[in-house]
Amino acid sequence: MCLPSEQVKRLVRLLTPLFDTIERRRNILMWAFWDDQTLQHRVDFNQSPIDFTQALITDFRNNCGALMSLLQAIQEREEGDWIDRLQPYVEALREKLLLKRPRYKLFISYRRKSWDFTHRLVADLRNRIDADIFIDFSGINSTDFEASILQHLRESDCVLLVVSEHTFDERIHDPQDWMRREIGEALRLGKPIVLLAHEGRYPPHPDQLPLDIRAIGGRQGIEFYPRFYEAALDKLVEFIPQAIANPPAPYQPAILPPDRLLDEEGAVLHRRLIMLCEVGDYRGALPLLEHLATLQAQREETVLLRDPKRSEPNEETNIISVSVAKRTVAQILGEPFAWCNVLAGMVRLEQGGYLDRNAAFEVKSFKIAKYPITNAQFERFMRANGYHQPRWWTSEGWRVRIERQWCEPRFWQAEHWNRPNHPVVGVSWYEAVAFCNWLSEVSGEAISLPSERQWQRAAQGKHNLIYPWGDEFDPTRCNYASDGTTPVTRYEGVGDSPFGVADMCGNVWELCLTDYQTGDESLECLSAGRVRRGGSWANTNPKSLRASKRDVAHPAHGLEFIGFRIVCNES
Repeated sequence: MCLPSEQVKRLVRLLTPLFDTIERRRNILMWAFWDDQTLQHRVDFNQSPIDFTQALITDFRNNCGALMSLLQAIQEREEGDWIDRLQPYVEALREKLLLKRPRYKLFISYRRKSWDFTHRLVADLRNRIDADIFIDFSGINSTDFEASILQHLRESDCVLLVVSEHTFDERIHDPQDWMRREIGEALRLGKPIVLLAHEGRYPPHPDQLPLDIRAIGGRQGIEFYPRFYEAALDKLVEFIPQAIANPPAPYQPAILPPDRLLDEEGAVLHRRLIMLCEVGDYRGALPLLEHLATLQAQREETVLLRDPKRSEPNEETNIISVSVAKRTVAQILGEPFAWCNVLAGMVRLEQGGYLDRNAAFEVKSFKIAKYPITNAQFERFMRANGYHQPRWWTSEGWRVRIERQWCEPRFWQAEHWNRPNHPVVGVSWYEAVAFCNWLSEVSGEAISLPSERQWQRAAQGKHNLIYPWGDEFDPTRCNYASDGTTPVTRYEGVGDSPFGVADMCGNVWELCLTDYQTGDESLECLSAGRVRRGGSWANTNPKSLRASKRDVAHPAHGLEFIGFRIVCNES
């Protein structure tokens, strides 16, 4: 059981009033388990409130994660004192989950011909180390590869690579070879890799390996011989925690000198690639490197741009800007669009999330979009093949896109949510970031989601207003407690902020860069939640629409009441 029986009884009594109608039951479960609709078919919605609640909690008696998701969704949806009333149960479940979680996650990469050795190794490791060990003994097909094998690899703490006589045979030069892809992905992500040298075999010299896995060449490992198997196993168990504690840097294949110029698209990509490498973001640079290789007829190199006015490259100027006619953001997105200038100043953020107390921060001047991004504007990103260009996505965002097979926002086919001048909804934080990266590339401007400090500064102005228009709530100035979104211009002129920004209160919650738990504003930090601001059409309590109200959105979830707007920072 996830909770003691007495706690379960108290929880059932506490939750029963929430499930008083069938509609509320369906809404709460849809809110909590939007990506798993099987639960809707496992429970009987026609029972009495007490019987329904009892059956629901019983269904979760051995699934602590699902029960915690339900309680946290109720905390978010119902707000008020429900947060405090349910928090003791949430904390108890969290402790239970932590106790059950294995200390490490290990991924085994091996050739099928090494099955006997690998099978024995895994069986012995499971008795010697507290770890969740993933290994595929049954075989997979190509359609399962991304969703199964790579997902486990990316979630692992350490990769154990079995090196046998077959590991680096001629198949390793095939780009679709599973083992090559596993090694390449582990190197790209900077995963600790421990070589298990079966009968003393090691990878060949780097010059004999493909570019994407060249970093594995020439490494040493733990040698396994039949007579010394137990000693080698002891050494491995001792070494795994050390390897996890000291992960390597992500692998970046060398960027080699040029032999011909890139076309316009390649030039833009190359400048972005060099920028990422210069700041050390190799994880973000590698997808671009791979795409450039494809553009150059599968060559395993990229090229540096030369000034066409020079016959030879100059070491100080061998990377130059290409003059490309850029369209403005307004020209790219179309109406309705305008920038609002937000002056530098102070903003006071409330306690919560990553802040353990109220705090004041200085915000530099910036420009913010007057309106949230509309469906018609987001469609331009889709027409630019945005869902199939990894260079615009974060590494984790691209993994999730592949895993869930995204090709459009979640509610894109629903007429109720897809009116051209309404804010786009059903987009996750990952999709919003990809949109911003695309727009940055095609416009040449530094476009991003706003940080929560920027968002609140734009909403409150210098007088720290409670709502964008003043300190008193006025339901005629925003869209709230309704049945859906309204055009982004509907409340223009009556609900504007002091800087002229429209629709910052209600209509849709707006995604921000800021990590809810840590305050990190980098794109590549792994996050369980990003800040959202402004309230939405679904909120019924005006307190949720305050300009200083902070809430959280999972970066992979697209919901019908969440959208976003963009900012332009000084580059």
